[in-house]
Order: sequence, then structure tokens, then C-alpha cells
Amino acid sequence: MQPSITGLIAKPKGQIIDGDTAKWDGKLLLAQRWALYHGPAGDTTFHAHYPVQLVFSDATEATVILDDRQITGRFLNIPSNAKHMLAPSGQPIDLLYIEPTLQEGNEGESRDLSKWLSALRQRKATLDDPRMIRVLEAIDDGLGGKITQDMVARDAGMSKSSFTKLFRATIGMPLRRYVLWRRLNVAVAAIGRGADATQAAHKAGFADSAHFSRTMRETFGVSPTDSVLKIQMTVAETSAV
Repeated sequence: MQPSITGLIAKPKGQIIDGDTAKWDGKLLLAQRWALYHGPAGDTTFHAHYPVQLVFSDATEATVILDDRQITGRFLNIPSNAKHMLAPSGQPIDLLYIEPTLQEGNEGESRDLSKWLSALRQRKATLDDPRMIRVLEAIDDGLGGKITQDMVARDAGMSKSSFTKLFRATIGMPLRRYVLWRRLNVAVAAIGRGADATQAAHKAGFADSAHFSRTMRETFGVSPTDSVLKIQMTVAETSAV
């Protein structure tokens, strides 16, 4: 079992670390390829996820262990696929998750949350290679069933080996992990629309609710029971919310 962040970092003012508990009981807005959580941060274990994570903390400084170092501040930028843990906090914070295909240039250093939200509401994923656009669409369309390298390579009109290299170079992770990430999106959205964990797992193409739970913990450091099944969630059908 992975250690939680409790006891691993110094305790900044406003954070809950020494035996206390903080729950994930805020609000989540789940949009197309981005999401915003507002509320207290609960305990987590080390995890890594595809979207970039921006941390906005007005009331007190937030703390993250990132790449074996502790970083603290009112604005933190956690890169895509970086292994990290966020310290729990009783103070409300904003966590903005953005898939890299939605980012433009060096805007990741922008500390204005309202500008981020305004931009994301008008933005769609941008990819230079039309084959990759077809591939991502095919993956989303097929999440209810089995998705293999051979199937997706055919959609791209490429050999399996060439596709594997292109996909990793473009997306920054192997196909299997990306598919799990997209399945997780579908499952969380299903919960936001009223499904239980078993129904959500089935809709997203997970083998069962246990597979969904493991993927959630590996991706966000928490189980569905401790997070998305407790928070208030709004699911947007488009980015324009």
C-alpha cells in the first residue's frame, strides 16, 4: 500500500496533516477534457494523471510533493503524468485539470483562474496530425467495449509499430493508459448523472467496479467512495459551461 501524505511533509498553516482528516466534499465541474474542483482537499496517496493540474489557493499556501521535492505556494503547476501528492487542507482550494491537447503555448504559468475558465469554455482539443484526431474520436466512441492497438492503428491508417511511436510522441503516454484515463472520465460523468459505481464502471468499459476503483486511486490517489461518490458534481455536455 502506498503511504499517504500524512506525516511526510511539514505542516503549513491551514493544512490538516497530524492525525486529523480532511474530506473531499466540495464541488466538481466536469467539462470536455477539463474539470474544476472547488472545496477542501482530502488525503491522497502518490498518483499521476494525464491532465495538467493547476492549484489555486487563496486562503493559505498549498503544498505538494512533486518529483521527491516539496513545493509550496498559492499557485502550483503540476505537469502531465508527474507523480505527486497534494497535502490535505481544510481551507477551500481550486484544482483545475486540463488535458494537454487544450493548452496553448506557455499559458500554463497564468495564475488567473477566471481567465483560464473563460479560455477553456471556448476551446477544443488541438492536434496537428489529422490521423490523431481520428484516433482520439475513435477511442471515445469505443469506450464501451474493448480497444486494442491493432484496432486504433487501423483507424489511423498506420502500422502498429508506427502508430505506437506516434501516439506516445503526441499524447505523452501509451495507448492503454490513455484509454484508462478516458474510461475514468466516462465513469465519473456517469456518477455525476446519478449512476452508482457498478453502473458507472460498466458504462465506461471497466471490467468491474473494483477495476474502476483501482484506476481512480492510481490516477487521483483516492477511491470513488472517498471522492466522486461524495462531492457535488455538475457534468457539462460541452466545454462551454
